[in-house]
Amino acid sequence: MSNPETLKQLVYISKPTTEMPVSEVRALLVKARINNHFKDITGILLFDGETFLQVLEGPEDAVMPLFNQISQDSRHAQVETLFERCVAERDFDDWAMGLAHIDRSQMRSLPGLVDLNKARLILSANETANELVNSIKFDIMPERVPA
Repeated sequence: MSNPETLKQLVYISKPTTEMPVSEVRALLVKARINNHFKDITGILLFDGETFLQVLEGPEDAVMPLFNQISQDSRHAQVETLFERCVAERDFDDWAMGLAHIDRSQMRSLPGLVDLNKARLILSANETANELVNSIKFDIMPERVPA
């Protein structure tokens, strides 16, 4: 397991470049879960039909290359890091990658995401970033869609 000093949590949003049904997202996640297991990466992917929000956590030397790969994936556009930080422990330690399909209003109601254009600025405050992660963990996770 990684040292607390090297445990990275990165949250980003992106838009799919084409219409992506939940069944297709689930199929992609099956492969991601296998790869993430071997790279010691955990997290969750939220999808509202038009926006992805993903939390990636694990060793920095695994999270950052994965995020760079996602950023260059032709299925993603408008990839924007909302925040990245070092954490002492994982918030989604039981999830090689969870999936929650939520509606647009639920996505916009998450702390810091009312205005997606200003989300990065708002979430730069550690307290707001904690609120976002806790909201996903405790409010969204019970409604997760099993893959």
